[in-house]
Amino acid sequence: MQALVLGTAQWGDPYGVTNALGRLDDEQIQGIARVALEQGIREIDTAAGYGDAESRIAPWAASFGITTKVKGQDELSVGDQLSRSLESLGLEAVRVCLIHDWSALSDEAARTAARGLTDLKAHGIVEKIGISGYDSADLARAIAMFSEVDCVQVPVNLLDRRLDGTKEVAHLHEQGCEVQARSVFLQGLLAAPSTTHIGQHPDVVRFHEGCAQEQVSPLQVALQFVRELTWVDHVVVGATSGKELKEVCLAWGAVEQVDLRMIEQSKDLNLIDPRNWAAFPKGDAK
Repeated sequence: MQALVLGTAQWGDPYGVTNALGRLDDEQIQGIARVALEQGIREIDTAAGYGDAESRIAPWAASFGITTKVKGQDELSVGDQLSRSLESLGLEAVRVCLIHDWSALSDEAARTAARGLTDLKAHGIVEKIGISGYDSADLARAIAMFSEVDCVQVPVNLLDRRLDGTKEVAHLHEQGCEVQARSVFLQGLLAAPSTTHIGQHPDVVRFHEGCAQEQVSPLQVALQFVRELTWVDHVVVGATSGKELKEVCLAWGAVEQVDLRMIEQSKDLNLIDPRNWAAFPKGDAK
């Protein structure tokens, strides 16, 4: 059964193109953590690369299963990186550890990182290991370089369906690999209309116009799409307040079904892959 995972990128950095609040303060984080527990969320996604997010999770870390990430290209080994993360989190082990920069690594660095995580798993410091990737090529390389891929985290949303139906996803799903879906709101662009330049992309505007015409919540439509993907196990969602997270949880539990055929996927990689967002002007559209 699918479950929500609380994303924490905003806990340490001003993450998200639609995030007007920037790095969250202590009161906002306390409200989010409280709502997460009240709503039955028992998983948290974080990374050493998210500023000081791991240390800010520490007061609640024991109440959640933790997914964190290390880099394959770093002056420290993946083992030393995970040790630092465990110290920040106040834990002795985590449920999942992924290689954060997998798509940017050379084959040699990728193999070294994969071996390092495999050793950590053998020592019981982490239960599941894998990669945070972007496309089927990343998944194919993980399948080739890990003796066993326990978990992958990939972007998927109504506009970005590149992985749906691929042989790599089918293989991982059949092998029992846990698949975590991230970017389900495309950094907030699908959760609500945005005045940013990238929020004015025709494909984003078309999505919101379709939701308005059908009188349905964009939040609910975005979540319904990933709920219907049988190969997705966990869905990572971020929030900038407890109120916002509760709205996400309510939309997640909604029973109303929307005809998703009205929404076309995007073919524009400059939109659906945030690594390409430098192609768009900064700030609000005028």
